[in-house]
Amino acid sequence: MKVISVILISSIILSVHNSDAAPLKKVILGDEETKSKGAMCLDGSPPGYYIRTGASSPNKWRFHLHGGGWCSDEDECVEASKGQYGSSSDTYWPDSYTMYGFLSDNCTDNPEFCGWSIMVVIYCDGASFTGYVEEPVTWKDTTLYFRGAKILDVMIDNFLTLGGDEMEQIILTGCSAGGLATYIHVDYFRSKVPSHIPVHAMADAGYFLDAPNVTGEMHIRGYYQNIFKLHNCKDRVNQDCIADNPTEEWKCFMAQYIYPYIETPIFLLNSIYDIWQIDNILQLDCHPPDCNDDQLEQFETYGTEFIAAANVPIASSNNGVYINSCQYHCQSTFYTEVNWSKTKADGQTAWDTFNAWLYNDTSKSSKIVNDYPSEEICDF
Repeated sequence: MKVISVILISSIILSVHNSDAAPLKKVILGDEETKSKGAMCLDGSPPGYYIRTGASSPNKWRFHLHGGGWCSDEDECVEASKGQYGSSSDTYWPDSYTMYGFLSDNCTDNPEFCGWSIMVVIYCDGASFTGYVEEPVTWKDTTLYFRGAKILDVMIDNFLTLGGDEMEQIILTGCSAGGLATYIHVDYFRSKVPSHIPVHAMADAGYFLDAPNVTGEMHIRGYYQNIFKLHNCKDRVNQDCIADNPTEEWKCFMAQYIYPYIETPIFLLNSIYDIWQIDNILQLDCHPPDCNDDQLEQFETYGTEFIAAANVPIASSNNGVYINSCQYHCQSTFYTEVNWSKTKADGQTAWDTFNAWLYNDTSKSSKIVNDYPSEEICDF
């Protein structure tokens, strides 16, 4: 069974509009600006973003890296270049976007952050904004550009120009492939932002495990190795990690190996039974409770492996954690506000826990780790 190379679930639902929400407006950068800086989507189109100025706190910003999977070989990248996650074409990205959860402007469900400004970076490079290959690659009559690192550079520059000197606070966030990008790039992002502006991060559903599938094969490891090599990601991952792993540089493209090197305050949001990981890393052919006893044992073993792999963030004295046991993927942004501000683990929502961590609210916990499958906390 082959891993799904392009995640079918978007971190934000396209073309679904809530009448109470103000959609973001799309901005596609000019060809001249982006090509001169080497910033192009897989298909050579210019990158872009969505933006909305906050109603009550316009100088506080959420900078969101969109998710959408990866491509690990030329065939996968050709396929991706002809779709939403390899092109900025109007065919795939509508003129406006409605946001949910942490990215929402609905003050009932997202009271602390609803009035903040927001910029959402279109994902179209296939390697979590990390790769750079100078020369385009031609494969089966299709020209491909591996320029994710350059896209991120241009987006950060535009973001800082738009926000200006009046920026008060920034939260870097991302979901899925964008969640992984948040782990990879958070310290680089911090280095580009003026030092007087506080920067925090929240990585949602980006803690993809280096773990075996149901047959014991470490197939996901080979998959990430291929992405790392094809897109030439070495120069834009943590260089201390690279130095410590000279024969396994690919590890610096995986959250569990990157995390110990991160210096910027960061919040981990993930399920130990993330549905994408269950389908594509564990490769379990069922979803509990519709599994037999052996499959349920493999499912629960994966949860145990996740907790073990997340021991560093769980033990951190500075960073926050919200780990639950729901079969969710992208809990801060996906579908509606339900996962962000209504679903509870140990009596707290993700919103409660992130807020407690961000503002040092000691009346609530900044670390929730619920490792037992419970339908009660996962029900909508």
